[in-house]
Amino acid sequence: MKRIRLPVAFLIIWLFLFYNVERLSKPINISQVAYTFLPTAAALMLLYPPLHKANVWLVSGAATAAFLVLEAWFGNGLDVPLPLVVTQVAAILVTLLLARRVSAGVTEFEHAVVNMTLGHFAERRTRQGEIYREVQRARVYHRPLMLVALRADDASIRVALDRMVQEAQQSMMRQYVLAGVSKVLSDELDDYNIVAKRRDHFLVVLPEMTPEKAPLVVSRLKKSVSERLGVTLKVGMASLTKEVTTFESLVQRAVTDMEAVEPAAAGWAPRPVALAFDGAAVPESPNGHGDRQSA
Repeated sequence: MKRIRLPVAFLIIWLFLFYNVERLSKPINISQVAYTFLPTAAALMLLYPPLHKANVWLVSGAATAAFLVLEAWFGNGLDVPLPLVVTQVAAILVTLLLARRVSAGVTEFEHAVVNMTLGHFAERRTRQGEIYREVQRARVYHRPLMLVALRADDASIRVALDRMVQEAQQSMMRQYVLAGVSKVLSDELDDYNIVAKRRDHFLVVLPEMTPEKAPLVVSRLKKSVSERLGVTLKVGMASLTKEVTTFESLVQRAVTDMEAVEPAAAGWAPRPVALAFDGAAVPESPNGHGDRQSA
């Protein structure tokens, strides 16, 4: 935890010194733009994790340029002494570096928790290269293949967290649930099925699976996740057709369908549906409607 505590402590001390620098040195007169820009930049670095993964020089350059433009527009224009401008820019860069380290530490901690919870799931085949090869094999040999996109419904994550990890922080909620979902997938799926994590959802490749049989597998996964975690899954499916022949198009179809469907109102309510992307009719779901919805 020192990798988080020390950067946080340094950031707090640094912000204290920055906002009291005028008392320590009278010649320094920090502009109102700098007073506002500095905490805003730090907050963005902390609240938007991808920023700490971006090139440090690119982020620093963008922050410096943005500050100079705002200073020229809303501040004292071009009348600010150069040493003061350099001091303010240096203060902003130091703040960004400290906030970047705090954000990186939090992300590392979240990943460590996921890996500990994930266990043997990390040993499963999750590389996209294998998915590409499997899609190519099915296309060349004209074999059926289904790709399923799954994501935990945000509305059910809060309920699941209360039962699973009472002391977890709000920011780690999704990571804990994703770890639990991944373990269920690992337990329920066979070794030859390929599972990959993509952003905030999972992709499951089911070789030799037809659109008619896929809803049964998906229903079983939804039931297991609901019973073990209390989480509702949003699901989208896509199958290889004459029009959909690449990995990218399969993912796009499955994710689009996953985002379009409405999750079950409460608990697990399987509604099997075989998506026919080649123009075939969509079978009716148990509730009597033929429109697309979650599997």
